[in-house]
Amino acid sequence: MLSRYLTSLSFKLLNKNPSSLWKCKRCQFHVSVARQKKKKSKGDGPKIIIPGNCAESSKPILEPMCKNAIVLGGSDGFGFAAADHLLLKGARTVVIADHDPEEGRIAVERLCSFHGKNRSYYAHYNIMSDCHSHSSLHDALCKLKVIHIIFNNVDKEKTSNPKIEENTIHKTIRIGLELLGKNNGGSGGIIINCASIFGFLGWPQDPFPIYCNKEPAIEVTRHFAKKYNVETTGVRLVALCPTNKHLRDIGLPIFPDPLPNKTMCELPTCIPHSKYHIGTAVSHILAWAKNGSAWLVEPAISVNQIPQLLHFPEKEGEQVDPKVYETQYCTVNIDPPCAKAKVCTPTKEEMCIKKEKKDKKKKKKKEKK
Repeated sequence: MLSRYLTSLSFKLLNKNPSSLWKCKRCQFHVSVARQKKKKSKGDGPKIIIPGNCAESSKPILEPMCKNAIVLGGSDGFGFAAADHLLLKGARTVVIADHDPEEGRIAVERLCSFHGKNRSYYAHYNIMSDCHSHSSLHDALCKLKVIHIIFNNVDKEKTSNPKIEENTIHKTIRIGLELLGKNNGGSGGIIINCASIFGFLGWPQDPFPIYCNKEPAIEVTRHFAKKYNVETTGVRLVALCPTNKHLRDIGLPIFPDPLPNKTMCELPTCIPHSKYHIGTAVSHILAWAKNGSAWLVEPAISVNQIPQLLHFPEKEGEQVDPKVYETQYCTVNIDPPCAKAKVCTPTKEEMCIKKEKKDKKKKKKKEKK
């Protein structure tokens, strides 16, 4: 009784107080009540500034909601962060394809425990075997029926085989176009090749990428994007490059100074430790990235969480205008926190499977009786 009396008394005191927090408008929390009384002109109060024409931006090309994805090298690092973000944004199913079964299954358990049962599956993926990698991804297609997104975590693969002519990105794009390509019966979609980058020689006018690992993600992605017409395949090929440097510091000297004591431990860290920025970058790329484009993901300490579009000379001898990097891009439209969560409607096949399970349960109950 005493607690109820104190609660009702506190409500009455708050409502009587003219400067009550309960009566303050959320959008005017930084304006004092005294100032509101003195100035009542229409021009006062906070103003919302929309950069560019974001309010009139076109519809996103692709969104994760109710889509199926395969993440190569998704047991940890950027791959796991991308898989987690896709499920968080409403993806129907994400397949974790990795060479280590133990790590892959642990990753799937973590994703399913957080996002729901059967939201993620594991597929054994051995990049060293062309036949194995091809068959495992086709098995994933048979299970999912349709695939919309392939995220290739290149930095995950630390091994290399000099006997193999194709690198990881070549193989991923080739198999990915078979799975996703409209000309092969697929639904179209996107292939994202992710590789950490140290910086660029000749930045920003004539950029030449230097990677943390040997995989030339940007060059191969751009080459295949020109080779395969996106209007025919319906598949966009995009390169995504996380870095520990800010965009303004991404340039490298033509002749770098010799390393002190010639020890590798003196080198600055190349691959970022924090991975959560990759999720925002994936959403942005799915929505707006054009075929053959390359994007830079700044470190987690950066104010700018949106990936930065990299520009490369299209013609021989051409140089990129440095001012092009001053352009600000619109973010992906995200529902407010209080918005009702969207739910994927089950497919006809899923409905049939559920019905068959129910029928089997009914039969078993009848047989027991």
